[in-house]
Amino acid sequence: MAATNDSGTGHGTQGAPQGSIEEQTYPSKVSDNQSNDSKPAPSYLPSPKHEPGSGWGTANPIKSQAEGQKLLDTGIHDGRQIYNITDSGKIVKFQPSSTPNNEYHAYEVTKPRDIPSTVLKQLLNQGKISKSDYNKFRKGKK
Repeated sequence: MAATNDSGTGHGTQGAPQGSIEEQTYPSKVSDNQSNDSKPAPSYLPSPKHEPGSGWGTANPIKSQAEGQKLLDTGIHDGRQIYNITDSGKIVKFQPSSTPNNEYHAYEVTKPRDIPSTVLKQLLNQGKISKSDYNKFRKGKK
């Protein structure tokens, strides 16, 4: 048998493969999976735990629905959580609320060490925190 330059991908086609075997064999299955995996855009929903007088002792650092949605939309993703900083300089963490509408609630991060270093670096790069603040947060101070 003669040797060929065929890499095995695409079986005899020139150039890039023409799609995965799954796409070629089950094209409707692949597209169906893609449409089922789409979620609605994240939306901000304040938690009743952060309402004054709720007994939880942590006030919501976000003052309005509009502010919350803007912070959520422009936040920095780290896994399932989204981080941002309010106009008053408080770093907030948005947590998924386990609702079918992809809703998130937020709370202030009170322990600087709870902020992932990748998030701090992005806040610094975006000009949302100073180099001094970045160093303080990294050392667990602020």
